[in-house]
Amino acid sequence: MIITDWSKPLRKLLIDRWYLHNSAYISYRMNLTSRFMISGPIKVLNIGPEYGLETLKLLRRGNYVTVIDNDPDKAQGTSRRIERHGFADRYKYHIGHVLSVEVSEQFDEVYMCEVLEHIAEDLLTLQRISNWLYPRGRLIMSTPTASYGQLVDESVCLQEDGGHVRIGYDGAELDRLLEKVGLFTLRRVYFGNPMLQWLYFLEKWLRSSQRRIVKLLGYGSSLLMRPFLPFLDLWTHRPFGQITLAIKKDWEPHQPHPYCPLYGNVLQEASVRPKTRKSLCWPEQASPLP
Repeated sequence: MIITDWSKPLRKLLIDRWYLHNSAYISYRMNLTSRFMISGPIKVLNIGPEYGLETLKLLRRGNYVTVIDNDPDKAQGTSRRIERHGFADRYKYHIGHVLSVEVSEQFDEVYMCEVLEHIAEDLLTLQRISNWLYPRGRLIMSTPTASYGQLVDESVCLQEDGGHVRIGYDGAELDRLLEKVGLFTLRRVYFGNPMLQWLYFLEKWLRSSQRRIVKLLGYGSSLLMRPFLPFLDLWTHRPFGQITLAIKKDWEPHQPHPYCPLYGNVLQEASVRPKTRKSLCWPEQASPLP
């Protein structure tokens, strides 16, 4: 009974707070994307929720979250995690492919990380996402880059089977797809250099070992490396990941955007890789969208 009583808070700390089962790279990417989240009672659609860790971050910000997950086991795991934290009243989920699941409502924000490169019909997927967004609604999305996004142990599949059907997208290519469905890129952040790739591969190799001591070393190294990844990633060479913030347009291109006072020529450069991770146009303390 004592072990059972201690297991729940320990699980909350190690898995739901520290993400111990995640690699240092995945935790780093989740921290980068979470900076784009808005706090408050907005409606968010979370597609492919990483066993509910992304969903939990959104719920802690006071959002009302709807989840789409193609894997029933992962969806049930997400539901258990959300109920364990007492957020069941602000959460609901749909099981199915993003192109076939029935979702009739609209949202202020769509949050989708490392999903689009797994879907063959990417343009149709983005069109559905655009339809789900309110005017001026936000899309927060992360994908690998087409130029450097293939990790050393990954391969491309010819059809959807859980793996990548394409390596990724370069910025200009992704911007053109978004433009076709009425979404406009506001900001892009590149991350992940060759050093982080090899650290990710090393950690994955240690965790896959059959020797217990080596496996524990892999989990321990994940926690030890996490504080140093932002500094190692200051060298933005050959980035293998990107985070894109886009907005659903409801204004003419020549008009200033109501939530972006710097709108104008600066936004036309949104597809150009920035030299730093500072925003090209979006204020860090942006007002929540209506």
